[in-house]
Amino acid sequence: MMIPSPQPEERRVIVTITKPGLGLARKLKDSLGADLYVSERYADPDDPGILPFDGVVKNLLPDLFTRYDGIVLIMALGIVVRTIAPLIQDKKYDPGIVVTDVSGKFAISLLSGHLGGANQLAREVADVLGAIPVITTGTDVTGTIAPDLMAKEIEADLVPFELLKRVSSAIVDGDKVLILNPERIPIPSLSGTLKPNILSHEDWPDPLPAARAAVLISTRIEPRTTTLPVHVIIRPRTLTVGLGCNRGTSRKEIQTLLEDTFIQYGLSPDSILRFATIDLKSDEEGILETVRGMDRPLVTFTKEELSAVEIPNPSRMVESHVGTPGVAEPAALLALRKNPPFSGGEIRLLVPKTKSENATLSVAEWIPTPSDSVPPTDSTT
Repeated sequence: MMIPSPQPEERRVIVTITKPGLGLARKLKDSLGADLYVSERYADPDDPGILPFDGVVKNLLPDLFTRYDGIVLIMALGIVVRTIAPLIQDKKYDPGIVVTDVSGKFAISLLSGHLGGANQLAREVADVLGAIPVITTGTDVTGTIAPDLMAKEIEADLVPFELLKRVSSAIVDGDKVLILNPERIPIPSLSGTLKPNILSHEDWPDPLPAARAAVLISTRIEPRTTTLPVHVIIRPRTLTVGLGCNRGTSRKEIQTLLEDTFIQYGLSPDSILRFATIDLKSDEEGILETVRGMDRPLVTFTKEELSAVEIPNPSRMVESHVGTPGVAEPAALLALRKNPPFSGGEIRLLVPKTKSENATLSVAEWIPTPSDSVPPTDSTT
């Protein structure tokens, strides 16, 4: 059983206020898998695929901003700029906004090009309509990598976010930028030929080459980051945490065990993909509160599924209580084996069963096989 992830499927919507715009919107609707809002003046009441509104965009957009990830507006750019101005909060949270003229000549990525997906959405709109995509993001127009897009490609967190602008500026300026990927995480942006100023390494070079900025891709809390220039860290979600506990164990005890274990092993909680436990604990409030606090999904497995997994630390006592010789270790392993973050690779038990008075915890990790390694393609190789 799986308690769903808090991250929903990408939701898209198209808005038009003119008759010519409606024709374009119909072409886009199915291709984008989008909802369609149309000014009630042009809406067909017999068409269940159309959502009518009063035609006043400023009345509609505040609601759409909170409910959709990508918004395509078929109207004049000025209308959109004036309407969204008071709604814009932060590039981490704002939806991607694309504006298309009523003739379908241009698809303009207006807001949240990378994290909100507006650049990609503009390309898709342009493909359907035969329009020209208008994208002004510096890393896109210069044909180089973008750290926030790299993170988005693998659904990872990027920290500290406030330094992204400085790192991105170094990339766009053509200055040397160091990319460190010691765990060889398969990021699409790094698979092709990189610009000469991008120094990509799968291991920490010694000495570090001179660079204006850096990007580290890692699940580890790495002390050597103090030697890096201004940098951001991409935290790939390749870790799963198996949990077991006595009935009624508090969130505080489970959370403390989690935090202490991750500190001991030098792991970042941002790299947790999901939590896992036995189905008998699917209603265990201490586990559920911990998972909700971490904003990650929880998967559960039956005792039969857990018993079938070979583990290093089986327990007869656990087996006598729940019918399987282990919970934390096999749950962590199964949570990755059944739904790995990337294709290929291997699953290993990174943290064997560790205990508090009433809880147990284990961590499994996805790692690439040696053949999955992509050699650096910068000018230094």
